[in-house]
Amino acid sequence: MIDEKVRRPLPTVTGIAARLAITALKTHNVALAPLLQRAGLSAHDFDVGQQRISAASQGKFLECAAEALNDSAFGLHLAKEANPRETGLLFYVTSAATNIEEALALFARYSRIADEAVTIRHAHAREGLTAEISFIGLPRHAAKQVTEFGVSVTIRALREIAGRKIRPTHLSFLHARNSDLREFEAFFGCPVEFGASGDQVAFSNETLALPLVTEDPHLLETLRPICEEAAKARGTARGSLRAAVENEAQKLLPHGKAQRHRVAKTLGHSGRTLTRKLADEGTTYEQVLDQLRQSLAHQYIKERGVSLSQIAWLLGYEGSTSFNHAFKRWTGRSPSAARNQKQLPA
Repeated sequence: MIDEKVRRPLPTVTGIAARLAITALKTHNVALAPLLQRAGLSAHDFDVGQQRISAASQGKFLECAAEALNDSAFGLHLAKEANPRETGLLFYVTSAATNIEEALALFARYSRIADEAVTIRHAHAREGLTAEISFIGLPRHAAKQVTEFGVSVTIRALREIAGRKIRPTHLSFLHARNSDLREFEAFFGCPVEFGASGDQVAFSNETLALPLVTEDPHLLETLRPICEEAAKARGTARGSLRAAVENEAQKLLPHGKAQRHRVAKTLGHSGRTLTRKLADEGTTYEQVLDQLRQSLAHQYIKERGVSLSQIAWLLGYEGSTSFNHAFKRWTGRSPSAARNQKQLPA
């Protein structure tokens, strides 16, 4: 008998976002089976409450659901309806902390209990703290909705355990967006930057010091060893090198610096080693970069507020002409023609 941890796809998540998405789709009478199939899931994956699913599949499913519902801010809307307590152990250990700073530290330490694909690093400065979010084994370009959901539901949880409307000082997302901006800034209560160099949330020292209305030192003492074991059981997420290359290249594309040697260095490889390891996965750096650009282009084309020249820059092209040639090679038509059509290429 194959051990479940070996057999299941890694990294995995508890699937809270996917379950909420299923409820939303049912409410709007949208057929579930085709969307689940596109994401590599089935209804049976949600038969058992504690069963985990692939992080990549959940990300894909939310993208499919957003498209089916024609809701560009689907992840944010899901988070507004979510109950943070559904994250279970992660919520309760965080809520038992003394203040926001300790709660954020606990959340970063134990986040993989709920999501093995996410890692959170804190950078302290004189004015406060910045939490930087990164992904392992999950292509960031295919995780727009689930990233917005995760950050939004985390802020909701902080507001609940603090008993007040916690506001970051600044928030940035790696992906581009020119629609629904006011809704995002109204929800977070701070400037929100899209098309940034990374996914980051910043908090002031004043916010970090806020006490929690749910503080419970005895509960925290009880839950700590349980969380340590649960986090240890989740281990370190494994993912393809391709996904890691895509995530690093996406950060560098808008600056025109997504060269192989730069990405290789960031991942701790030489250019030659990166080439060899990608070959072991049946691809090349050039193929990964081209397909990443194609996927991002299809996303950006749907953002009516992002001009074609901006898309060219976001994809790391020297100008619109180069982008036009690439888009025609991918789809057989110009970017402007694709934008004017309701149905974009899958």
